[in-house]
Amino acid sequence: MPSLVLSDGEEVFGCKSIGAMPSNVALGLPRATGLITLFDAKTKMPRCVMDAQVISATRTGAVSLLAAQELVPRDTQEVALIGAGVNMRTQLLGLRAALPSLRHARVYSEGPSKHRFAEEMSRRTQMMIRPATSAEEAVRGASFVVTCVSRDDRPVVQDRWIGERGVTVFSIGGYEVEASLLSRMDRVVADRWIDVKSRNYQTHAVAVAQGIIPESRVEDLGPILAGQRAGRTSRQESIFFSPVGLAFEDILVADRVFREAIRRGVGQRLRLWDLPDWI
Repeated sequence: MPSLVLSDGEEVFGCKSIGAMPSNVALGLPRATGLITLFDAKTKMPRCVMDAQVISATRTGAVSLLAAQELVPRDTQEVALIGAGVNMRTQLLGLRAALPSLRHARVYSEGPSKHRFAEEMSRRTQMMIRPATSAEEAVRGASFVVTCVSRDDRPVVQDRWIGERGVTVFSIGGYEVEASLLSRMDRVVADRWIDVKSRNYQTHAVAVAQGIIPESRVEDLGPILAGQRAGRTSRQESIFFSPVGLAFEDILVADRVFREAIRRGVGQRLRLWDLPDWI
């Protein structure tokens, strides 16, 4: 995932290399692992290498924070969470910052992680978080649902569990929500549709591929954040949002981490070579 960003008048070059395998979780490994490399804008020499997992989780939570400010009613008090991994932690931290009234959550995961999540994140966010015994129990009756699971081979949330009007669904991972749901959403929002379409496994990409909704129904988040299009227009509006994740987000966060590390004098300096061995 290469990127060139102009930040504060300076060019920031970087690339995230990451591999994601849902089956890793059963092996006790992270679902996604990788590296981010930043390059000097003038010489194109590598200037920093860092782990990509924390960066990915952080920027994903930050995107949901920005989206929630525009798409979710500000007085929302409860959220249903499907998934209890690292990314769901940053999701909840972002949502808590975006929605000051958020006080309650129901969380479901297939394994025991939901109990650890509820205990630790209740303490960290000062929210009342309750583990649910099933995905349906967590979702039923909720006006705001967030899904972020390691499995993406079939939907975890079914259409019939979601209320008819005034609901917001954030689908953070892959094919997590039944595609038929999108036929009754007032709005379907992507972070950048052209990238979602090329990957073709997020719920809104599946819905378009199956003819459930036309491609023209999908809009990008950018114009909403820039004030060029309206966010939520009424409480009765039903909105589906799903980000695929964009390289420039990772690189901007990584650049900030790098600059802060230099300022604090932390990190390890690596010698790439003394003299190059030319072929």
